[in-house]
Amino acid sequence: MTLNPKKLTYYEKKYERNPLEDTLKFMSNKWTLHVLRDLFLGKSHFNEFKVNRPSLDNKALSRCLKTMQENDLIYKKDDSLNTEYFLTEKGRSLNKVFYELLLFALDTDVDNDYYSEYEKKELKEMYLEILELK
Repeated sequence: MTLNPKKLTYYEKKYERNPLEDTLKFMSNKWTLHVLRDLFLGKSHFNEFKVNRPSLDNKALSRCLKTMQENDLIYKKDDSLNTEYFLTEKGRSLNKVFYELLLFALDTDVDNDYYSEYEKKELKEMYLEILELK
């Protein structure tokens, strides 16, 4: 099936906003997907998101977290000793997207033999559990 450019133009004129475009703009922030993945993997503290990411500075991470909160993907829990971040239901609903990205990565692996079939199966099972798809 090919996309009909005239049809796309019709919808662009009919609707003031394009929901896919809006989502892509937001998700294309350099760190958003990394932080979301970390949250799925159980990280919740500010400094945990920066581990192994030397180019992620405090200002960029703060901005990313704030934008994610404004978009209701995460919420922040403050107490006198600690600040933690957690996925909202809306944020958790991205679990299927992350799983599909994993499948894409495994199926289109450039080396295609980097992971054995057993490792691919194990990764798929592990992520089904982590992403609460099982």
